[in-house]
Amino acid sequence: MNTDDGHNRCYIFTASENLFPELFDKSSNKICPDIPENKVYFDIKTGNIDYADIFGLPTERLNVFMLKESKTDTGNLSCGEINKKIAEAVKHSEAASGKKIAGVIGASGVYIDPFSEISFTELITSYDEQIHALENFVDLYIIKDIYSMSDMRAALLSCKKTEKSVFVTIAPKEEDSGETGGISALGGLVTAQEMGADAFGIYFRESKKYNEAAKELIRYAKIPLIADLRCESDEIPVFSGAYYAEYSLTDDINIRLREKSADGWSASASEITRNDDFFVFAYYADTFFLEADTTEISEPIRCLPDMEEIISDICKTSCDILRVEINTNDDAIDFARNAHMSSLPVMFLSEDPLALKMALMLYQGIALIDSDTLIPKEELEEICGKYGAVVY
Repeated sequence: MNTDDGHNRCYIFTASENLFPELFDKSSNKICPDIPENKVYFDIKTGNIDYADIFGLPTERLNVFMLKESKTDTGNLSCGEINKKIAEAVKHSEAASGKKIAGVIGASGVYIDPFSEISFTELITSYDEQIHALENFVDLYIIKDIYSMSDMRAALLSCKKTEKSVFVTIAPKEEDSGETGGISALGGLVTAQEMGADAFGIYFRESKKYNEAAKELIRYAKIPLIADLRCESDEIPVFSGAYYAEYSLTDDINIRLREKSADGWSASASEITRNDDFFVFAYYADTFFLEADTTEISEPIRCLPDMEEIISDICKTSCDILRVEINTNDDAIDFARNAHMSSLPVMFLSEDPLALKMALMLYQGIALIDSDTLIPKEELEEICGKYGAVVY
């Protein structure tokens, strides 16, 4: 969409389950995917959404874990079958005609090991079923309002298998909330863009928090940002080259979109001065800033099933980076179960590509790789590209 200020923008509309009572029977908590052939009601339920360029399917809560947790009656259909039927019904409706279709992927609602008995690979597998089922019906994916680093990374890894574009929006944790496994705004951006997300946004209903976080993000964004129109503010940021998202229909939506102009603050990544002497890393809700020439790296530590005390002791020293030796898949698993004890960014030293991949997959953020590794450069670049790691 070409706007009057000379920048290309695109508007996103994501349909909610409430718009389709024929598909989602809330009174009986049942999904009824076999709708009548007459699709006219889709237009009635969605209203006038001509402004939207991207139409998001009402599939946010249709992953394996959410279906199980909500005890939704799916009529003995699997998660994949439900997603496929819903996608097919909505895609062929008049409401979605002429628009790019997005598969909307939501939070799982679960914690992973070591905070629960669910492994990260199980989480990826659960997203695989939903994302694969939607693949033939969608042009892109929107990972929507994710509130944990593990969900965002698992969904991203799964979506990237399809080679379709992936947009990510997160609901960052509140400062000092004590939330286990949460995600910060900047940590989410850094991790998502390094793992290959094509656009990124945050959701704060409170305008002050939203604007403060958005202004910080724009200093580090390498990809387009998504401005969320649900924010309770008349001063929603106007990003250059941005995507705009409206996730619930309101009567004044077209008015609000027309009034979006330079009245709000506007900036693009190219207009912000960056300090390239710094690297930004993340682990769950923690964000780390490292200065290239002044970092002190610990001696490599060996992995053990119980290494909490070792990690804690090193983090109390003057070291800036925790270096971990990964020789086997068991090493990767052992460290992942103890990584929450580290208050420092992590560097992996490994000569085994498979073990390194396992360690990077299980590390919930962006890690470093020791440049002393003997893994061939091309293979190392491929590994870094998938998991967003940085050779240092």
